[in-house]
Amino acid sequence: MALELYHAGLTTCSKKARLCLHEKGLDYISHYVNLREFENHTPEYLAINPNGVVPTLIHDGKAIVESTFINEYIDEVFPGPALSPSDPVLRAQMRSWGKMADDYGLAAVRIPTWSRTKLAAIDALKESNNLDAVVARIPLMDHRDKYRQIAAGGFSEKEFEDAYAKMDFVYDRVELALQEGGPYLVGEMFTLADINMLPFIDQFAKYRPQLIDDGAHPQTKAWLDRVMARPTVVKVYNPSDEAPARPPARSQSAA
Repeated sequence: MALELYHAGLTTCSKKARLCLHEKGLDYISHYVNLREFENHTPEYLAINPNGVVPTLIHDGKAIVESTFINEYIDEVFPGPALSPSDPVLRAQMRSWGKMADDYGLAAVRIPTWSRTKLAAIDALKESNNLDAVVARIPLMDHRDKYRQIAAGGFSEKEFEDAYAKMDFVYDRVELALQEGGPYLVGEMFTLADINMLPFIDQFAKYRPQLIDDGAHPQTKAWLDRVMARPTVVKVYNPSDEAPARPPARSQSAA
């Protein structure tokens, strides 16, 4: 069974899928997609993922897209340690965390992350007069709009405030869940809920250390310390040949 993952290494959604594969103990062919070079918008990549985002899982020649769904597919199809509860109520709770990761986690992290990571590439495109052509090839409308907004001066103070409010909401919900259950998000079992939420809880703490350091979320801090110590997480969340800390930059003219 050929198993391949197209990913961008240390990006949030790429870490979700890579961690799931490692937790299941699966071998896979790794394809690094350089987002700085817009490799996710090439015709070759769009042929397997028309949305032009990462990650994409290829299993026996068929593409699975969206990291939350990729992880459910991996857990359902492949042997290895179960990452979903057998109890239907707990399984529904697990899926609700996947939705929170997508609806709140990704939305909150995108504003500060894109402000930090996209500006250099956009400036290079503006200097080479390629910005309009490259942005026009971005498949998703909201992504095109955000690129244009960064090029025009960046996100507003209100947008940053909304992103930070989402971070607060997520941290409060995680804290409540861990107070009522734990040690993991749906009780005693480490599940896809923990895998899917981890990159956002971790990244929020890097952008706003007070979420962890002000004492308001002690259970969340303990959960984060516990999960980040897992050998699979140490392997996936640190730079490696598969996931370089900083992808190489080349000319943007062919992006």
